Order: sequence, then structure tokens, then C-alpha cells
Amino acid sequence: MRLLEQRLLMDKKFWEGKKVELPKFERDRLPVKSICFSAGRMAYGHTGDILQDLLNNDPEIGVMIGVETYAPKYVTELAASNFLMTQLVFGNKKGEVHPKIIGTIERVLFLDGNMNSLGWAKLLELARDPQVQFATINAPEGAYGVSYTGGEYAEPIYDTVKKDMEEGTVNSDPAKWTAFARERFKAGLNFALVSCTNFSANGHYTAATVKMMAKAWEEKGFAPKGFVAYLSDPKRFSFPNCMIDRIAVPPDAETTKILEELGIRSNLVVTEKARYWAVEDLFPAGRPPFEKAAGVFMEESYEEIKKYEDMKLRILNMSHSVIAGLGVLLGYRGPYGIYRAMQDPEITALIKKIISFVIQTIERPKKLDPETFAQDTFERLNNPNIPDDPMRIALNASAKMLPRFLDTYFAAREKGFSEDELDPVLLPVAGFLRYTLGLDDQGEKYNLEDDPRKELLVSCGQTAKLGEAESAAAFKELIALPDVMGKNLYTYGTTGERLEKMVGRMLERPGAVRAILSEMVK
Repeated sequence: MRLLEQRLLMDKKFWEGKKVELPKFERDRLPVKSICFSAGRMAYGHTGDILQDLLNNDPEIGVMIGVETYAPKYVTELAASNFLMTQLVFGNKKGEVHPKIIGTIERVLFLDGNMNSLGWAKLLELARDPQVQFATINAPEGAYGVSYTGGEYAEPIYDTVKKDMEEGTVNSDPAKWTAFARERFKAGLNFALVSCTNFSANGHYTAATVKMMAKAWEEKGFAPKGFVAYLSDPKRFSFPNCMIDRIAVPPDAETTKILEELGIRSNLVVTEKARYWAVEDLFPAGRPPFEKAAGVFMEESYEEIKKYEDMKLRILNMSHSVIAGLGVLLGYRGPYGIYRAMQDPEITALIKKIISFVIQTIERPKKLDPETFAQDTFERLNNPNIPDDPMRIALNASAKMLPRFLDTYFAAREKGFSEDELDPVLLPVAGFLRYTLGLDDQGEKYNLEDDPRKELLVSCGQTAKLGEAESAAAFKELIALPDVMGKNLYTYGTTGERLEKMVGRMLERPGAVRAILSEMVK
């Protein structure tokens, strides 16, 4: 076993016969033209992979420099491999794998709150470099630490964010992004900050977050006058929206065996073959020809991007959340749980029923047919090589009910579908509520995943009782909560009562979840 590093990458003899795709560019000799904040699995396995495809044909596109803010050990491990990453791209045949060495990210800087560090010195040097065109953000939604419901500015939630706004410090991620933008402003250079965080209107959300911090800093003298105006001018500093889609998961014992067979020790990212990225074409400092890479769609407006967002959320992400609720209740937990759930004909029948409503209610993207995307979704989730755990999808589940299920429900009602017809769309929402008991359909225990509403979920789940259908009344507060359901469902026809009744049926006895699912897909 040899450690993956730059010298090994250059050892042609070592790679002979290994069928590993290597970078076709001299990564240590190329200019840096982009930055990646939160350089984790998706940074390497999605945007890094896209850029590598382009770099193989045109090295002058330039490499990236990554930034990490929470995991110094991860950066140390990456440094030992000269920031190379092995990507295992799995097809759908059992054991079908395409190993790649990702060399797009030249290095990763670790940044804490000390702006006198050498990492900060390098980042600010990049901010003053006119060759650097854009940065991506792959931070989870929680890293933003804000609430945003529209408008020009977000509202701070986390104390760290509030303190950074008050004191001009840079301990939170939004403060770090804003400090970079401030240095760019001082240098008089244009830029694009592209959020690749997986939520709707991610560009608008990021713009509101950065401008929130910038406004506080400008008012308190921590940033020059005109900083907010600069961030508000998309011809100078833009926040493109995008739809990002690729399943990228941590390795397991089976996938690490492949590295052993290759004879290398390396950091590892596991991805599926499918890769999508729809990006708002708003890059005032220039950009690579992204559209030349497979699965990338450049669009002129957020209105077009939203069509891709809605399609993905209501087809792929919806399918994931059916499994993360009803599937978890039916025992599909642990690595490969997504694949195992997809072998359950009643789960797949329910997903197909919901997709039929989605197809009839969404606006179609210009460059990707929803029916084709739906077929692709079934192929992707039926991949026996991806060790994906449904509990990963159950994380932050309360925030997923509206965009993945209820937006389809409301759109279908507006198009004239009856409440009876739309019960299949409500069933996974009922499954989410039933999930909060921490007991599956056979009474086996599991731990709830973290959630912004976890205290309320636990409170409701502990009040409801398996074997007592009437205890579904414990969920009235959640069913009436617009932040979770989009509306008070008790004021939307009989939707609230129907949902509560579904949960009650699931609580009647062990096996009741399977029974109502079987009935729904007949």
C-alpha cells in the first residue's frame, strides 16, 4: 500500500494496468482561478469533478484552492496526500466502479477566527488576485446561522453570527465569506460567489446572508462605505443560484477494499455516475466553459433555475424522503438502506404515484425533461454499490416536508385534483410524524436525527403512543405549523384532519404502517 501523493501521481509505472483515471494536467504548474469554501465530499465529487473534466481539455481554466473552517484534522489528512482525493464513481451493475484521482483542488486552507494566520494571508492574497474569478460554497445550511424568508437581508440566529456582526470578528462562516468579499471590494475587482448548498434559492439566501453581515460591518466601521452597494450590484459582485445534484457519501468497509486492491492509501469520496448542475449565468469576473461538462446547464435567470430546483426537490429528493420516513419505519436503516428500500414494490409504487402528480404540476426546465429525470432517479436509487443510509436523509426532516411533498400537494389542489386523489402525497408526511416516536413499525427503537425543530418533534413523539390511534392528536401543533407544513393545514380544506387520521391509523398497532401503505398503492 502506498500513500497517494503528488510523487505517486507522477509514477507512471505504478498506475499501469490499474484502470484509474488520472488528471491530465500538471496541477502544480497551473494558475489558481477559483476558490471552494467548505471543501468536503461534494466539493471534490461534484464541482471538483466537473472542473477536472474541463481542465483535462484546457489547463488554463485553472485549479481551485479550498477553504475549511471546522475540521483541521481533515485538512491535515488531505495535506498528507497533497490534497489529492480518490473518487469511486459507481455504476448500477453490482461491483461496477470507475476510480478517479481528483486533482482539481491544489490545496485546502484551514481558517479559524485569527485573521493574522498564514491561511488568512493566502486567502486575502487570492481576493486581490484579478485571475481569481469565482468561489463556490458547499457549506451545510446550518453553517449559515440565519433565518431567511425573502428580501434583501437575512436575520441572524446563531450567537456566533450575531457577535461577528457586532464586533467585526470572523468566527462564523458568513463572516469569513464577507471578509473575503470586503478584501475583493477594496481591490476593486469583480467576483461571483456561487452557493452549492442544497436548498432552494441558494444564491438569494447567500446574498442576503453576506449583505446582512456587510451592512452591520459598514454601519459600525468594520468595512468601507459602499461595501453593501458593491455586493448589491450583480455586474460587480454576483450570487448565482444553482441546482446541484449528485449523491456523494462517505466510504464504508466495502468501498475501502477497492483502495486496497489498487494498492493505495487515500482520502476517499464515493459517488454515483449521475451528475447535474444548473447554474445561473452571472459571473462578472468571467468563468470556465461549464456548459462543456456533462450534466451542466447554464441558464440566464433564477426563474429558469427554479424549474430545475422544483423538479429535483419534488422527484429525487421526494423519493429520498419517502424512504427516510416510511422506509425507516419499515426497517430500511443503515448502509445500502436506500437500495434495499427501492426493492420494496410498495415503496416504489408510492413514489411513482407521487411523481405522476409532480409531472402534472411543475414547470418544465428548458434542457432537462422531467420524465427522463424521473426515470434516471429510479436508476440512481437502485444502485447496489452506494452505501447510502436513509437516516442521512432524515436529518433536518421537518424542513423537507414543504418543498418535497406539500408544494406538490398545494399545486395539485390548485389544478383541481381532489383531496381523495392526493392522499398518496400526504402519506409520507404522515410517515414523518410517525417517525418522531423513535419506534419503527415492529416496535424497534432508533434515534431521531438532528432537526431544527427537534425539541418539538421529540415532545410530540413522546406524547403519541403506539397502540393508541387517538394519540395522533399529539401532532396537532406540527400539522398547524406553517414553518413546517407551509400552511396551517387545518385551515386548508380537510387536509389537517386527513393527515391526523393517517397518523392515527399508523399508531393503531405494530404493522399498521405497512397496512396503510399497502392499501394506498392498490
